[in-house]
Amino acid sequence: MNLFFECNMGAAGDMIASALVDLFSDKEAVVDNLNTLGLPDTQIVYGTKTQCGIEGTHLEIIIGGEVETPHHHYHHHHHEHRNLAEVLEIVDSLNVSDKVKDDVKNIYSIVAQAEAKAHNASPGEVHFHELGMLDAIADITISAYLLNELKPERILCSSINAGGGTVECAHGVLPVPAPATANILCGVPYYKSDIETELCTPTGAAVLKYFADEFTDIPEFKNVQKTGVGAGTKELERANIIRVFQYDDSVIAELSCNIDDMTGEEAAFAAERIMESGALDCFIQPIIMKKGRPAYMLTVLCNTADSEKFARLIFKHTTTIGIRKYTPGRYTLDRQISDAGGVHIKRSEGYGQSKSKPEFEDIKKLAVEKDISIFEARELIQK
Repeated sequence: MNLFFECNMGAAGDMIASALVDLFSDKEAVVDNLNTLGLPDTQIVYGTKTQCGIEGTHLEIIIGGEVETPHHHYHHHHHEHRNLAEVLEIVDSLNVSDKVKDDVKNIYSIVAQAEAKAHNASPGEVHFHELGMLDAIADITISAYLLNELKPERILCSSINAGGGTVECAHGVLPVPAPATANILCGVPYYKSDIETELCTPTGAAVLKYFADEFTDIPEFKNVQKTGVGAGTKELERANIIRVFQYDDSVIAELSCNIDDMTGEEAAFAAERIMESGALDCFIQPIIMKKGRPAYMLTVLCNTADSEKFARLIFKHTTTIGIRKYTPGRYTLDRQISDAGGVHIKRSEGYGQSKSKPEFEDIKKLAVEKDISIFEARELIQK
């Protein structure tokens, strides 16, 4: 399962969190669970909001009885301030896994580093006012927690609409994107638009920069399972929403080329490097080319979104000057690997079939340890 974030109206932390909640069937139960994560002085309320006729999930983050809005970030300076170390202490106290805690810390550190650069300070010197800080921790924690629950294989994201015009802050009137947001967006494709407001916040930019495996144009969807819609607070002339598509990449890319001027060792090295880079499969077939020349056909199977990545690797590691590309569909069984007494068992189910077998590496390891044949080791594991 993959996710694709469509950011035609920017990216704010609460909108990302809302869109992820919208992917779940029992949204209110999910929000009830979010309220058990130990976010201090925070209540999360599920709701919906309609933007230009489109309804989406809209989470209200209530901090100490106050609803956080985009304006709080700039004007509520009477609240207590905290530094990054204190923020990380709060994250350590949350009732979430260590993986989620690490994700939240890393994302908040991205924000702190961007703020520090904008103000010519060190991340440790940056202070966050209480209300905005707790709101950002909530948005980041919800996003990290839900993505950990969904466990997507890949997360893709479109270019981000940053908005336009200016934004008012404690230091005066600044252009959009604001300096901290612009720092976070370094290396991320974004664009300014004629919508004169801040559409991309530091929190939203940091969450997507951290989690996205790739920023790309809209992929070719063949099997969209769900669409999550997160509605923003601002009422604009266009629907102020972010959408996340949950889909299976059932269509793959098949890249192949004919090679007649590489040795077998060189071709094997190329295949090894391509597999190490995450290809679904890579294999070499002997073929006969024109004039009876013996040659190899190298074939790589990969996700369609990775086509260019693997084309570059093929050109890098082989002598070919041309690659053919096909986009076949495929049927696959659902697979999972379990542990049984130190042996990894691969189980596959679907289409009325159920299959299981031990991993060959574990069979081989047992054969070496006991100085027995591979056949005896397999029989011993199966018993």
